[in-house]
Amino acid sequence: MSTADQWRPTAAHARALVVALAFAVIAVVARRPDMLVLATPFAGAAVWATLRRPHAVPTVHQSIGHRTVREGDATTWHIRIDHPDARVDDVAALLEVPDFIDRRPVEGQVVVALHEDGDDGLDIVVRSTRWGRRRIGPALVVASSAWGAFRWTTRSGAHEASLLTLPQISPFDAAAPPVHVPGLIGVNRSPRQGSGNEFASIRPFQPGDRLRRIHWARSLRAGTLHVSSTWADHDRHVVLLVDALEDVGESEGIDGLASSLDITVRAAGAIAEHYVHAGDRVAMVMMGSLGIQRVAPASGHRHLRRLLEVLAEVQPAGARRDDGRLPRGVGDGAMVVMLSPLMSPASLRRAVTLADHGISLLVVDCLPPDLTRRDPRDPYADITWRIELLKRDREIRRMREAGIAVVPWRGPGSLDVVLRDLQHHAGSRLRRSR
Repeated sequence: MSTADQWRPTAAHARALVVALAFAVIAVVARRPDMLVLATPFAGAAVWATLRRPHAVPTVHQSIGHRTVREGDATTWHIRIDHPDARVDDVAALLEVPDFIDRRPVEGQVVVALHEDGDDGLDIVVRSTRWGRRRIGPALVVASSAWGAFRWTTRSGAHEASLLTLPQISPFDAAAPPVHVPGLIGVNRSPRQGSGNEFASIRPFQPGDRLRRIHWARSLRAGTLHVSSTWADHDRHVVLLVDALEDVGESEGIDGLASSLDITVRAAGAIAEHYVHAGDRVAMVMMGSLGIQRVAPASGHRHLRRLLEVLAEVQPAGARRDDGRLPRGVGDGAMVVMLSPLMSPASLRRAVTLADHGISLLVVDCLPPDLTRRDPRDPYADITWRIELLKRDREIRRMREAGIAVVPWRGPGSLDVVLRDLQHHAGSRLRRSR
């Protein structure tokens, strides 16, 4: 709050004084006592309001209820005002918000009548409709004294708050079996036998087998030691490759149309949550985004929160060029899920590079369905856009012919068939390598 702000007379107070003075002058000059009767209410109100003029400057405290929300969720902007001399009658607040923030009341204006006990508050509900970080506040606070004669206004930049909106996770239920990769830890069954908990078979004893694995019943019947073998347990390493080189389409928030980046961010959050809840290690690599470029693989709810926060900070950087190199930490045991609208040549090159290195790759097409670009001022805009889509379809066909799985994101069940195929091919490669 700025202590330099003082109570200032309003235009209504000045008009009341002018009207009272005018009636008094007319009454004296024209010798009209009745004009004094008309001047009395104006003069009385002006004098009473002047006597009730506040002297102490109120103290305003502004805060936001939650600094992190999900798309579509709401929080409250709290405004509390302290008026020590109890001479403040009304207080009004106006909260201006950026795009993709709804207010209740819709205009963002709240007016309340204060009480003499002080410490009164105002609440404005704000609802975020799109992921990202946005600055909110401060609200413009206006207090008025009796009869609206004096007004005090303040807007302090110290009350500004940052609201982080995490992407609303799209519904996703991967019913297909996961892609098995080599490993010795985790909660998933490996296609190779090793130290684990799930029974595989009974085989002859070999040097290095644990004594607790000896199957005594079979050993007594066969006359030689036999042990129970198990399937090895492993954890999955999933790498989410997010294409943020450009944003195609129009974004209207959670309640309207979705751009390609909206679909990409929400689908990445859904896939990340699915695999993190399954106990797998999930990493994230940004392609062409400002800010954080890579999140190391980990698991757990804290890591999921970190992934969602990074997704909420995505900013397209179309001017940057992608070098096409493999992301760090991507090896033979990783499954890469690339989320992209597939409109940039750099995205296509990156997918081909990953496939050439024999990495299990799944490309999720995040281009909005039925996307058109029509400009009434340019009759050729629609034709140009159709040509671009035809070129894109040709490149997608080439990717599929090269063995790269490409599937459009449509929510539940979008990846089931492709993940089942990747499971089959991964098992075939492991059998051939034995």
